[in-house]
Amino acid sequence: MKTAELLLKEIRMIGILVVDSSRKISYSNEIARNYNYYFDHIIDAAFNGATFFSIHPYPAEIQIIYQNKKYIVLFNSKNELIRLKKEYDALQIVQNELNEVINSSFDGIVISDQNGIIIHQNPSYEQITGLSAKDCIGRNLKELEDEGVIDVSASLRALKENREVTIIQKINTGVTVLVSAVPIRNNQGKIEKLVNNIRDLTYLKSLENEVKKLEEKNEKAYQELEILKEQNDPKLSIVAHSDKMKSVVERTLRVAQIDSVVLIQGESGVGKEKIVNLIHRYSPRANGPLIKINCGAIPESLLESELFGYESGTFTGADRKGKAGLFETANNGTIFLDEIGEMPLPLQVKLLRVLQELEITRVGGTKPIPVNVRIIAATNRNLTKMIEEGTFREDLFYRLNIIPIYIPSLRERKEDIIPLIYHFLNGVNHKYGINRAFTWEALNSFQSYDWPGNVRELQNLVERITLMSTKSEIDIHDIQNEMKFGRNHPTENYQSAITTSSVEIRPLKEKLEEVEASLIIQALDAYPSIRKTAIALKVDQSTLVRKMQKYNIKKRS
Repeated sequence: MKTAELLLKEIRMIGILVVDSSRKISYSNEIARNYNYYFDHIIDAAFNGATFFSIHPYPAEIQIIYQNKKYIVLFNSKNELIRLKKEYDALQIVQNELNEVINSSFDGIVISDQNGIIIHQNPSYEQITGLSAKDCIGRNLKELEDEGVIDVSASLRALKENREVTIIQKINTGVTVLVSAVPIRNNQGKIEKLVNNIRDLTYLKSLENEVKKLEEKNEKAYQELEILKEQNDPKLSIVAHSDKMKSVVERTLRVAQIDSVVLIQGESGVGKEKIVNLIHRYSPRANGPLIKINCGAIPESLLESELFGYESGTFTGADRKGKAGLFETANNGTIFLDEIGEMPLPLQVKLLRVLQELEITRVGGTKPIPVNVRIIAATNRNLTKMIEEGTFREDLFYRLNIIPIYIPSLRERKEDIIPLIYHFLNGVNHKYGINRAFTWEALNSFQSYDWPGNVRELQNLVERITLMSTKSEIDIHDIQNEMKFGRNHPTENYQSAITTSSVEIRPLKEKLEEVEASLIIQALDAYPSIRKTAIALKVDQSTLVRKMQKYNIKKRS
């Protein structure tokens, strides 16, 4: 019996199942186990005397032999033909789908055999070249060359050189095309077919020109839109997330409606000129000129004539007709005197007269000229201290300081730093066609620096780091490396700041959650919608909403 069992184990072409008189299965091979779902049914049939029958739907012929008090069940699988039929049908479907793909391609596709005979071409080939299928299929490419239908065949060259070939081909219909012939090889590496991809160079060139024109129009439209947005609503160009800066903007909008002298004070780089633009554009003088002059950038000898103009023959080299000054040019509008603290004392007296009498006298002239201007002055110097030192007139200060606006430094409004970074980063990314982002650690480190140059320094640094980085995500090490090129003693202050910012030891999870919540709040205020905020933070919108719920954060309108 052992010999018989060994013999059964050697049979692999059919399924074998051995059942003893107690209905226990003593042996089954792999083919038989494919039918284990039917075992109980087959065993019942065997004990009921069945010797031959079929099972469905997984077809097999079952033969039962009773010998030595055991039932030997033989499974003769009938699914091979069915499997082959299914494979054939599946291959037919694939072939049909492949033909559909080839025929629906916008590129021309031509397939030839190893002898250079065309066996298939898609409709796009005829549309591109003007050569119909009936004129090409079944013909040898060598014949088409000889007849001058095509000047050269990419397929024939690919067969000759035994490699992929790309050529420019001229067709007798007057069309010039780019043809790439790709060999299809069998298991032995021999070429059996060649697939030719054909593109109309004329059409591609026109598309390239169209794309270039569209890109130019898009860039121009974007720039015009940004200008228009700022003109229509200058608030869009002022990032005010902190309460201090929001208060400045609100005060500025109220002041804009009042035709009074304004004195703007604040450190260099805080954005005084932005406030001037906001005042002018929201004022009744918005349709008039806005003239800006930096009192510290013009030599003292020229500043008076620039401000008040001069009469003809006043000095050598002067215009013989004389020249109107900036106060006259700004008539019915606004004049911005930046760095007013740099104005020489003699000119301060004349400016005081303009403020009192609303008239100017040109250099070399005697006739007063009335002017209707609003004066906005700005300085980063301590005018009170200058008055004590005798370098700034006290009466002029009181005339200028009718409505003061103080712009806090960036270190006084650190809540604005990250929104400002996003604002500047978006501008740089669009301007240079790149896509950079800062890690959260890098963003957080910016808040630890003093920013002596304020917003202007932050803007310059963001642009420099973004352009100099070769990575899509900028981390804290990139910032430290770039800061080395910023000053003579570059990183001591910055590195010290980011080192001391991490002295306080707290649970890591708690600290991370605090930073995450802070960043989400700042980003939500910097962008108009949750969707745009999610894009800026590079997270899914659903993830952002979930985190907002976790930290009980609501988007403020």
